[in-house]
Amino acid sequence: MMKKFILRTLLFLTIPVLYAGIGELYLSNLKETTSIEEVTDIQKNSPKELYYGRQILGNSLSNYKLTMFQKKQPNIITLGQSITLQFRDFMFEPYEGEFYNTGLMVRNIVDLEYVVTKFEENELRKPKFILLGTDLSFVLKTSILDKQEFTRTPPIDRATESRSHLKGIQNLYLSAKLRRAPSNDLGFGKSGMEGRGYRRDGSYRHKPEIEKYAETKEYHDGNLINKLHSQQSPFLMPMEYESAKEDRFLLVLKRFRALDIDLLLYFPPYSDEFFNQAKQNIQFMHFWKKYISFQSKLIDLDYDVIPFTTPSNLGLTDDYMVDAEHPSEVMSAIQLYKYCKNANPMNATLDQLTFEKLEMLFNDPNTFPISFLVDSISQPIKNNLKKEIWVQ
Repeated sequence: MMKKFILRTLLFLTIPVLYAGIGELYLSNLKETTSIEEVTDIQKNSPKELYYGRQILGNSLSNYKLTMFQKKQPNIITLGQSITLQFRDFMFEPYEGEFYNTGLMVRNIVDLEYVVTKFEENELRKPKFILLGTDLSFVLKTSILDKQEFTRTPPIDRATESRSHLKGIQNLYLSAKLRRAPSNDLGFGKSGMEGRGYRRDGSYRHKPEIEKYAETKEYHDGNLINKLHSQQSPFLMPMEYESAKEDRFLLVLKRFRALDIDLLLYFPPYSDEFFNQAKQNIQFMHFWKKYISFQSKLIDLDYDVIPFTTPSNLGLTDDYMVDAEHPSEVMSAIQLYKYCKNANPMNATLDQLTFEKLEMLFNDPNTFPISFLVDSISQPIKNNLKKEIWVQ
């Protein structure tokens, strides 16, 4: 009787053990289980570009960016939402070796206050320069991003969480596409191995969007117009400007200044296609007028500000946008370059940028609106840019 019971128990246990074991093998082969600690160590010390992009377990981005920030101890950083992710190290020459893009480490005003406190308390080494993405979420009364704080302790790494593994294994068994091994091995995680994800400098490589544009030469909106019409995030109605948030943001800026940190505030662009539609929305424009007044207030307070624009205001087309709300690396570089050349910036860091490599890339025949192709696509692609826009 006991032998039968043991045999039945073993048979009962064998199925879930095999289920989990095979799933873990897939996760391991796809480098989804490499911890953030290991990824950041390898990325930081690698002589070649490696990308971090888990597709199954989740990237735990705040933890990833904070860990790399602590290891690199950069003097030049970007801070803010995904709209900052296309700023790359070579854009800040001669400080490229001191640069790190912490985009998506900070998601809201609470995160921003947390970071400046850590600088003040010397728990994080303060940088000497911050490009701070100042998107509407920082002054929007209702934003789902307000719930995404990274101030929790301990920080999450989904590669080390059993619950994330179980959910990931379930998704693997439901999708043959997820189980398919990447043809390349360029990093960590299924996406990272394919070459899509976060570079060593923290910037993000939009591999599918770049390849799609290379094939079609067409701009893609990314569904933002539909989100506005259907009142989906970030356009939850009523769109109300939050003066209390503005006050908190201004106080954080004063604290950065008190720490002698140079600031460049970046108001992100929209595509012309989207913004022309958005201007017809009464509730959006009611908020927008206050948001642009906030931008003017910051300029009046003597902050360096790259102002809101659409591509057409720079003599460009929407091709320079990854989608309606995310500028490409080329668009971001043009904005930074033009500001430093034409706006007489007040802080010393911006005044010292040389832009030699950037000017070379502006005139490279392989550069096209969505990418410099420094590491994105190997084959030459005919350039359709007007060169005079780069140096105006």
